[in-house]
Amino acid sequence: MSLRKERAVLCKEDLLRRQDSAVSAAYGAGRFISSRDFSKIQISSKGLNDSVSDTDVATEKFISEYLRTRYPGDGFFGEEQGETGKNSGGRWIVDPIDGTDNYIRRNPNYTVSIAYEDSTGRLSLGVVYNPSQNEMFTAVAGDGAYLNGVPIDVSDIKIPGDAISVIAPPRKSYERTSDYFRLMEDIFLKTRDVRRFGSAAQELCYIACGRVDAFYEMGLHYYDIAAGMMILKEAGGMYSAFSDSETLIEDGNILATNGILHEWYAEKIHKNLER
Repeated sequence: MSLRKERAVLCKEDLLRRQDSAVSAAYGAGRFISSRDFSKIQISSKGLNDSVSDTDVATEKFISEYLRTRYPGDGFFGEEQGETGKNSGGRWIVDPIDGTDNYIRRNPNYTVSIAYEDSTGRLSLGVVYNPSQNEMFTAVAGDGAYLNGVPIDVSDIKIPGDAISVIAPPRKSYERTSDYFRLMEDIFLKTRDVRRFGSAAQELCYIACGRVDAFYEMGLHYYDIAAGMMILKEAGGMYSAFSDSETLIEDGNILATNGILHEWYAEKIHKNLER
């Protein structure tokens, strides 16, 4: 084996070890989240339609400590703690509870989202776990995507009229409401149906396993979508920002599809939003 190939194998092995650690962290976080006494959960607001519970904060602390113990050279970027750690090896991107409003209302559509970037900044693995439904979505770059260990793929829907779209209104950007609902009407009238689950990570994974065909939302954060993006890509899907002048990390306006329908949805967004 050449040195170059040996390094590639070691890199893959390292990512798989990190994936195992992320899965264990997600399961542990899920057990903690599920064990909380709802009558004692403390909830506060971070801004317009943006809730945080003490469960979010404690869960992120658990995940960060679990991963830092195993990978002390890695950095950490979480929704509640922000950017911390050395970041000499790579960086973990974590949303402890994606779908906090669902969680505090006992709606089962919330997830633990953990992604990892290698030392070059390349998104390399994603883990999304729904504790209420015991669904673990995983992906490592170049190794495919899985749901509870079973390989998954995006749908093969080719006709917009057969597509199910996940549509998330701009609840944190009311100034975009008119444009957004014009877009929603345009898509609704030309597709089979629409859905809304309340966790961007879960919605990306639902495209990855073929349950829905497209998803778009404005103003998300990188920790909301990093793990789901990795899983979707490995399942054969596609994601992009709304326009070439935006980036997903900075702007958070994401379009995600099964790939086949991406151009069609992108054209609708351009027509209705880029004015």
